[in-house]
Amino acid sequence: MFWVLAGIALFVGALITFLPLLRGKTFWQPAALALIFMIPAAALWLYTAIGTPEAIGIKPTPAPHSVAANASDPGEMDSMIDGLRSRLTESPEDFDGWMLLARTLKTTQRYPEALEALQVAQRIRPDDPLVMVELAEARIFVSAEGRIDDDSIFLLERALALDPQQQKALWLMGIASAQADDFAFAISYWQSLLALLEPGSQVAQSVQQQIAEAESHLGMEPASMPVGTAALAQAEQQAEPEAQEIQAEPPEQPPAEAGAWPGTAIRISASEAARAAIPPNALMFVIIRSAAMAVGPPLGVRRVIGPDLPLDMTLTDADSMIAERKISLESEIQLQARVSLSGTPGAARGDWQSAPVTVSLDSRETVELVLDQQVE
Repeated sequence: MFWVLAGIALFVGALITFLPLLRGKTFWQPAALALIFMIPAAALWLYTAIGTPEAIGIKPTPAPHSVAANASDPGEMDSMIDGLRSRLTESPEDFDGWMLLARTLKTTQRYPEALEALQVAQRIRPDDPLVMVELAEARIFVSAEGRIDDDSIFLLERALALDPQQQKALWLMGIASAQADDFAFAISYWQSLLALLEPGSQVAQSVQQQIAEAESHLGMEPASMPVGTAALAQAEQQAEPEAQEIQAEPPEQPPAEAGAWPGTAIRISASEAARAAIPPNALMFVIIRSAAMAVGPPLGVRRVIGPDLPLDMTLTDADSMIAERKISLESEIQLQARVSLSGTPGAARGDWQSAPVTVSLDSRETVELVLDQQVE
C-alpha cells in the first residue's frame, strides 16, 4: 500500500509540474510526457537503492545506551532482543550490533547468549581490547564458581597489552590474583586502577576496600591514614609533567637513624635486543623479594613508566608493599627488573627481564640489573 500511495503522489506532483508543457502542440510535449512517468519511477528506484525501505512498518531501534532503559517489562526487552537478532541475521558483520546485543543480553542475565554474541564480535575485531575484556567477564559469569580461568586471564592480559589503562581489565586481573592468593599482585593491579579513578568517588572507595582486604590477608595492621592514600599520592606524582624522574626515586624520607638502612642503589640497563623491542611508553617493575623466599608475594615493587635506560635509582623502605613488613627487616634481598609489555606485574610471554640478583643490605655497591632475558 505504501508503494502505491507513494507512486500516485509522485505522479500527481510531476503532472502538475509539467502540465503547462502539455497544452498545445509543441516540441516539449513528448519530453513532458516522458518526464511525468520517469520522475516517479526514478524516485522509487532511488529510495529502494540507497534509502531505508526496511524502516517501513518497523519501529526504530533504540540507541545502544537506551535499550535497557526503554524496556519497561521483560516482554518488551525480549522483543528488542529479537529485533536485534533479526537485524544481525541480515548484517552478520555489524560489530556494533553484536556488542549491543551482548550488553542487552548481559543486562537480562542471559550470560551464555551474551558470551556467544561476544565471540562473534571478537571474530569481527580480534584485536579490540574492549571485546577481550567483555568476553573475559562473560566467561566469568557462565563459570560454575565465578572463577577467572586461564583463558580469561590470557584475554585480560592481551587487553592490557593493547590498552594499559583498561579499567575493567585491571579490576578483573586484581580479582584473578586474589583468587590465586597472590594478594601482593592484586594490590598492584588495584593501585594501578586507583590511579585512574577520581579520588573519593564511589568506585575509588570500592577499590580502596579491595586493597584493604588484600592487605589484611598479608598481615597488614590498620594504617593511620585511609587505605589507598599512598596509592593516590603516587598517582598524583605520576600525573606531573616529569613523571619519569619522579617515579625513579621514592618520596623523600625522614633522615635515617644511625645504622639504619640507607637503601640499595641499582642501575638498570638493557641489551641491544631488549632496547630495540621495548616501546617508549613501556611499564617497568623492579621486584624486591626476600632472599630466603624467591617465590610468593614480593616485599616491594617499584613501578616506572617509560624508563629511559640506563636508569639509576635507590630502593628504600618506601618501596615496601606493606608498611609493617619493611624491606630493611631482611638481611638479604633478591632484586629483579622486568619490562612488562602487558602492563601487568606478572611475567608474560614477550616481557624482558633481568636475572635475579641477591644482595646484602649491608652492601654499598651499586647493583647492576641487565634486561637481557625474554620471557617465553
